[in-house]
Amino acid sequence: MRRAWTQMALTTALAGGLLLAVGTPAKADARADCRKKLEADRARIDKDAARHGEHSPQVDRDVQRMDADRRWCSDRKADWDHDRFDIGIYIRK
Repeated sequence: MRRAWTQMALTTALAGGLLLAVGTPAKADARADCRKKLEADRARIDKDAARHGEHSPQVDRDVQRMDADRRWCSDRKADWDHDRFDIGIYIRK
């Protein structure tokens, strides 16, 4: 009986330690992923704007994708550089 309690205590401690170790870097990874997604969206918008014009359906689709990525970032509490990604052609009202 004592051995079972010891095993349960060790298993609980190990699970708690793994949870703390894995949970911490997720926020930093989300921030980096957010920046990568928004940079890719910005490049796509710039490319399609140069090729098809600023008010083309391709650019509108790209801006919608950027909006979805902004929501993804917000859901993960990963902030981004608003002065870089929330200006000009990158925002539709």
